[in-house]
Amino acid sequence: MNQDWRDPNAAWWAKAARAQHHIEDVSHQVSAYNPASAYEIVPEPRPDTGDDSHATDLRLKVLRKPPTELLTTIGDALHNLRSCLDSVAFELAMRHTGGTITEKQQRAVQFPLSMNRAAFDGTLSSDSLRDLFGDNERAALRTAQPFALLEDASAAGVTFPTSDREEFNINELRRLSRLDNLDKHRYLPLLAWHLNIAYFTEMVPPTTLHTSRHVPFSDGDLIGHLTWIGPDPDPTSKLIVDMELTLADDPGYATGLTEGLKSWHGYLTGWILPRIFAEADRKQP
Repeated sequence: MNQDWRDPNAAWWAKAARAQHHIEDVSHQVSAYNPASAYEIVPEPRPDTGDDSHATDLRLKVLRKPPTELLTTIGDALHNLRSCLDSVAFELAMRHTGGTITEKQQRAVQFPLSMNRAAFDGTLSSDSLRDLFGDNERAALRTAQPFALLEDASAAGVTFPTSDREEFNINELRRLSRLDNLDKHRYLPLLAWHLNIAYFTEMVPPTTLHTSRHVPFSDGDLIGHLTWIGPDPDPTSKLIVDMELTLADDPGYATGLTEGLKSWHGYLTGWILPRIFAEADRKQP
C-alpha cells in the first residue's frame, strides 16, 4: 500500500481521528444523561376475556429528553465519518488528473454511493465526473459500493436472497450518508429507544413476553406485552426492561447509539479505507 495512504495527517485519517474524538464525547455525554433513569415502562393491563388468559401491554414513557449538546456531538461524529470518504475520492481524482483539476471539478467531487453497477457507471460518466477518475480509480471506488459484495459473491457462484435495493438500504455507508445529510440539511439527529434486553428478576408462572427488538421506539409507543394463563398475579412487577438510545432515522436495525457509531468508525478505518487503498495501488508500477 502506498505510504501516502497511511499518513496520519492525510485528510481521511485526520477526519476519522476527529470522529473518534466525537464518539468518545458521545459516550461520556450518554453516561452523564443516564438513560436508565430517563424512561419508565408503564404496564397497561388488558381487560380479562373471561377465560384463564391474561395480558398486560408495556408502553414506553420518556421522562427526560436527551440534551441538545449530545445531538450536536452525534452530528459532528457523523459528518467526520462521511467526510473522510469524500477526502479519499478527492485524492483519487487528484492522482488521476495529476493535480490539474478545476475549481468547478473540485466542487463536484464526492464519494459516490450507488445501488448497482449501472447507477455507479452512470454517476461516474456524468459531465462533472467523467474526466476525474480513470479505470484504476473507478475500480477503487467500486470496492466500497453497496453492490460490490453482491457482485463478488455472484462471481463466486453465491446468490444473495436480498435484492439490490434491500442491500443498498441496509448498507453501512448508505445509512451513514443518509444520517449525515439529514443532520447537515434538515435537523439535528433524532434519537429514539430500542429494546436491549428484558428479563424477570425471579421465577414467574408460565409467561410469554412479546416484544420487538432492533426497532426504534418513541415516547408513548407500545413496546410489547405479557401474556400468561391461570390465576397467578400479573408478573409485570418482576420484569426488567432495559432500553438503549438509538438513531431514529437509521434505516438499519436499531442498535445502541455509542455502539453504532463505534461500529461505523471501525468499518471505515478497518475495512473500507484499506480496501480502497489496496485496490488503488494494485495496478500501479
